[in-house]
Amino acid sequence: MTHLTPDFLHHVQLLENTLGDPTDASNTIHFARSVALDETQQFPEEYISYLTHIGYFRYFVPQELGGQLGEFSELLLMCRALSRRDLTAAIATGQTMLGALPIWLCANQTQKKQLAKHILEGHLGCLALTEKRHGSNLLASEVSATPCTDGYLLNGEKWLINNATEGHTMTILVRKYDSNQRESLAVFLLDKTQLTDYEAIEKINTHGIRCADISGVRFNNTKVPKSALIETNEPGMYGVLKALQISRILCAGFSLGAFDTCLRLTYDFAKSRALYQKTVLDMPTVKQGLGRSFAKLIVAEMVSLASSKAISYASKSLSVYSACCKYWVPKTTELAIDELKVILGARYYLREEYQAGIFQKMQRDNAVVSLFDGSSQLNLGLISSQTNAIAAKLLAQVELHQDLELWFSLDTTKPVANLDSHDLSINNMGNDPVLSSFLAITEQLHEHTVTASLAQQFAVLKQQILSWCDCVQTLQHSEQNEPTSIARFAITKQYTQLFAASCCALFIVYNPEHPLLSNNTIAEDLLQVTLNDSDLFEPSEALLHTLNTQHQTQAIYSLLNF
Repeated sequence: MTHLTPDFLHHVQLLENTLGDPTDASNTIHFARSVALDETQQFPEEYISYLTHIGYFRYFVPQELGGQLGEFSELLLMCRALSRRDLTAAIATGQTMLGALPIWLCANQTQKKQLAKHILEGHLGCLALTEKRHGSNLLASEVSATPCTDGYLLNGEKWLINNATEGHTMTILVRKYDSNQRESLAVFLLDKTQLTDYEAIEKINTHGIRCADISGVRFNNTKVPKSALIETNEPGMYGVLKALQISRILCAGFSLGAFDTCLRLTYDFAKSRALYQKTVLDMPTVKQGLGRSFAKLIVAEMVSLASSKAISYASKSLSVYSACCKYWVPKTTELAIDELKVILGARYYLREEYQAGIFQKMQRDNAVVSLFDGSSQLNLGLISSQTNAIAAKLLAQVELHQDLELWFSLDTTKPVANLDSHDLSINNMGNDPVLSSFLAITEQLHEHTVTASLAQQFAVLKQQILSWCDCVQTLQHSEQNEPTSIARFAITKQYTQLFAASCCALFIVYNPEHPLLSNNTIAEDLLQVTLNDSDLFEPSEALLHTLNTQHQTQAIYSLLNF
């Protein structure tokens, strides 16, 4: 389905340049307009039209269908570029991609071409899964599809669906009945412009992304053609679960964009605000807070990139890695933004005074990321159900992933493996190539490969992983071995931290010439803030200098060269 466009970063940079400075009111998408729309809860139609005009929707459609969807890391970073300007528009367009993923993975060519045409014309879409009575329990879905002449009759209600009203297309999970009243969960692709006898549920007011079309749909004997059914050799639910494995990773782009903007605004304020005959930035605690936030943003980017490349390199393990990314990245950004608002002081709370009040909007909007595509609790549950198998396999044998260097290289011109959708699985069978590869590497590293202090941090991480495995195995023999127990959830949260630290370590190992990661003090800072985030963390001068340099040159806060 995907292959790498040579140096995909070029397309991301082109989007950045086209969108322009979000503080400049002469650009189509800018902070003041986004806040004004938010105040009136007005859907950003002009933003969507503009994004269609500049070709943003092409990156949601595979190249073989006339689009430019290539490596998923590219789409992640493009989502980040838009999100740092306006999360409502980013999430509305991202929901279109979410609705498309089950089609790209499971549908026939006719259905794919039908949806591709809609998206390339800039029409929004959605994935309709949740129902008011059942929340995220998709197996309990009640919306029904019963056979009739030349098609099916839909009945029931989908609720809390982004783009349910504004979208032209809807990918929907239903309980399908056959002529013998046997039931199964199935997926339909609906072209709403061709439907009658359905009712749009009015917009639901929310605390964040207030302009978004969070609404629903009610069906009353709504007739849909047989061609709307997505027919596969697997249960229809599997296609949804596999699509969510990809979309959960792409959601990290929303959080990275919001975090980037909040850090940028806070750093700007700290440099310009004079207090007690010095700038706020001169205060040690402020330097510490900004440096720690920058380090967390870089590690969050590492986790996001590693997870997005895992779609190609470790697709069989996505059931765990996508849930890790979806839990850890939004949680980390939410906590970091909470710390930044302390530095910003009263201005974070004002709705107009500082950059039109965009900080507070970003904070509210970012909070929704940990809710959709599976809440934090749901994602922890997905991981928890597989920790026993992961621990057992890590203790039995560790080995290097065959494409580990390509996977963790930051060279965006290197080829990336194609995604075979048949490799996606709803269970990773205990395979954890990230932690396994890190443990294998620690057995091969020599003193001259990394500094003594880095080697010590690697040793700490190794010991933490092995201790975690022991704890998991011990827990199996206790009364709290249920996947949803308090003890299992606590140990699952530890796993997400170990995954993040292992990603960080592997990026350090496989990018020895990188301008940031080759600096040992910066590498040590990144590992330290991941392994042992503490109020006593002191960012190095090298890390603070990098933050200042990227800020002064108006670069994206990143390991990549924007």
